Amino acid sequence: MAELRTITADLVKAVPAPALGAAPMLQWIDIAHLRADPRYQRDLRPDNVRAIQRIAESFDWSKFSAVHVAPIEGGLFAIIDGQHRTHAALACGLEKVPCLVTHMTLKQQASAFAAINGLATRVTPVQIFRAALAAEEAWALKLLEVCEKADCKAVTYNTSSVNKRPGDVFCITYLRTLIERRGTETTTLALTILRKTEGVGDKVEFYAYALFRPILEALASRPHALKNPQAAIDLLELFNFDKFERDVSAQILDARRKGEKAIGRVELMEAVIGTALDRGLNMTGAR
Repeated sequence: MAELRTITADLVKAVPAPALGAAPMLQWIDIAHLRADPRYQRDLRPDNVRAIQRIAESFDWSKFSAVHVAPIEGGLFAIIDGQHRTHAALACGLEKVPCLVTHMTLKQQASAFAAINGLATRVTPVQIFRAALAAEEAWALKLLEVCEKADCKAVTYNTSSVNKRPGDVFCITYLRTLIERRGTETTTLALTILRKTEGVGDKVEFYAYALFRPILEALASRPHALKNPQAAIDLLELFNFDKFERDVSAQILDARRKGEKAIGRVELMEAVIGTALDRGLNMTGAR
């Protein structure tokens, strides 16, 4: 069993006793009585709606934290934090949600919203992956299996660049999406080719997003390369990636000078690598 950490007071410097303000109360409140104040709350754009949908589809009280609200006139409550999960709860047919109720002025509400959403410690994809493994979530187990079969290591702890090793995969979010789009077999084959390529798979820099993604995308989208892994490896070993990157930078700079909308660097790098693979395999343009 993992050693559990205690909550200690010596992590940060002690601060003078702050003005705590009104003490909050916990209570269940009808969703019909909750409101989002557009003066400080975020709009519900398409990506927000998709997030609400994901929360609703995997709704579980164990994943639900109390909605932070403030009483406002008319017996209603303004949501400070928890707009997404409240919408998701309603979509699941729930009528009430647990709320942390704190009396605040409008100015305090906006300040609290900014503090909660701006000062929160960001959870990294690696930390999410570690938690998902502990929960035995299917996507995390698949990703772990893909990396192991390709002789790579899906890392579960953030580390400094000097401690990274060839084969350490930190691009968790990208690899997860690639598995979802292409499947475990295709992703495993593409990652294996990268790992076995001398001068590529044995160098840390090729596991950084700027090279890791375009190489894997170029391989995963070309069945003829995956069917001839040794040929793909031989080709990759001959590639001058420094020249590729210089060419891509030159194309982007040229497009800017002409006032044209340039393709993203990663996408352009993928196209350059893919074209070189096609030519090398005598299947130009094949997919």
